Amino acid sequence: MSAIVLATSHQQTQAARRPNQLLSVLAWEMRRFRDSRTTWWLSLLICGIFLFVLWLIRFPSSGSVTPGTGPDTITFTVPVTSAGGLTLVLSILTFLLALILPFVNADGATRDYKRQTHELLMSTPLPGWAYIWGRYLACLLVSMGIAVLLLVSLLLMGLILHLTQADYPLPQPAVIVLIWSVAFVPIAALISSVSFTLGTILQRHTQLAKFGMLLIWFIFAIVLPVIPVGGSGQAPSWYLHWEPTNIGMVVLLQAPYDQGTTAIFESVTSGESASTFRSSINNVEQQVPDLSQWILPHLAWVVVGLALVALAATTFKRYRTLANS
Repeated sequence: MSAIVLATSHQQTQAARRPNQLLSVLAWEMRRFRDSRTTWWLSLLICGIFLFVLWLIRFPSSGSVTPGTGPDTITFTVPVTSAGGLTLVLSILTFLLALILPFVNADGATRDYKRQTHELLMSTPLPGWAYIWGRYLACLLVSMGIAVLLLVSLLLMGLILHLTQADYPLPQPAVIVLIWSVAFVPIAALISSVSFTLGTILQRHTQLAKFGMLLIWFIFAIVLPVIPVGGSGQAPSWYLHWEPTNIGMVVLLQAPYDQGTTAIFESVTSGESASTFRSSINNVEQQVPDLSQWILPHLAWVVVGLALVALAATTFKRYRTLANS
């Protein structure tokens, strides 16, 4: 009896000392990303791309008004880092994520096949589910890092423009973080999940998986919204809430800003100064949008992405080779 107790105690001790297999896969993948110079150079490049695009669209909207019967015309611009300006460019910035993230995630579980180290790795007692989920979580963390680079670029560009451009308002970090967390973080997780799943299933054709993800995004962003439904000329309301490209957010969130701007136009008098007018416009553009109606749809898309990864982990074959995959 004592021998059995000692053996059981020894097994429990060994199990307690044995590292979690999922966390082990995640740890070695994150170390690989950390130790690769390519990772840091690509991070700088991606941040530079974000900053360059934000500079190009730093004023996504502009207009002018002539007060009363006065001869002078007052012009105004909408800054991209204001709440109203950011809602105008949501689909553009989301497209940038959709353009970058598939190339980060599609090779997540197929890199060992290409390096011909898969059989060596699979000869270990590592279970297939830990292999897939560990690689996925590493890719997901990298994708979230890229989303954070987008947030940093927004804050940095807003500060640069405030210091270098006259009348450019100081960005509101709380508002930018709120819009970023609802509009970009869940969709980045969705893109990461779908890209990783496609790359895992199409192990011999990861390039096809990457461009397939872009094709899916093109269909959601360009094709489906222009299909006539009921003769209204606009996509139905449910689609604008549930489509993942944030085009629906642009369409629906701009209505309050347009209404507020129109009201200011109608109230402008001939004696009003340009600074007063621009201040009124800026107050409207800084109003926090109502994002609550997109929280549930975006979380549902995250769940869909996780379900796809679970499907890939379930169907994963440990010893499938490139020759017969």
